[in-house]
Amino acid sequence: MQPVSDGLAKRFAQAFCYGRQGYSLEELRQLFPSYGLQVPDLDLGMPPAKVGFFCTCLSALSPMQQRQFLYDLCDSPPPASHALPSEADRLDLLHQLAQADGVSPLGVELSSLTLHATRQQWFVAASRISESPASALTAARALLETTCTTVLHKRGEASNSSGKLDRLFKQTTESLGIKSSEGAAQGTYQVVNGLVQCVNGLAAVSNLGGDRHGLVGGATITDHSLAGLVVHAAGTVSLFIVQTHRSNLRTEAVT
Repeated sequence: MQPVSDGLAKRFAQAFCYGRQGYSLEELRQLFPSYGLQVPDLDLGMPPAKVGFFCTCLSALSPMQQRQFLYDLCDSPPPASHALPSEADRLDLLHQLAQADGVSPLGVELSSLTLHATRQQWFVAASRISESPASALTAARALLETTCTTVLHKRGEASNSSGKLDRLFKQTTESLGIKSSEGAAQGTYQVVNGLVQCVNGLAAVSNLGGDRHGLVGGATITDHSLAGLVVHAAGTVSLFIVQTHRSNLRTEAVT
């Protein structure tokens, strides 16, 4: 995973702290420590320019931390002294970040709709597509496992420990009430059955070509298109699971 480019970092800085808009210097200083950065005290002399300070702090983070920081900043920005970018402008910035990373807009959806652990696994899987297709397959499986396990934990259930991805997925969908015996719409049930087949396929591909197992003669999976297909399919399934989980939470809160 490459660091966020200087140009893109500056675009975020100009949106969140340029001139008399967005965050003050002191507010900016409070944003970074939770991402592992030890921010120095501000000089009592000539204060640094806010845009430059933002970019310097961002560049000191790891590429993964940079993305976590920028996604969090756009999804749920802390209060500021002055006006922050609108929701539409923040979404546009996220799309620019996803585009720069060569990731589909699905990455933006996962940023705002998923649990933190799922989002982190998405970053890992998507970043490996071009660098190591075999590693991307393994990360895609981990993305699904993390999503299912996390959702089940949030729902107070112990996850299936068999190591079988299809069983874990089935437990998750049943916990979310996605089965015909509980009145799910026939169309939805058919889609879920298709997703189950997709999950089984992902597990099979991961077992054959991921990092966990070698192929005959030490061969490895090098097809970037296949890796991209698997990763984005895993992301789509994960997004569906989390959307359903969030929807159930809203319904349960009302009732």
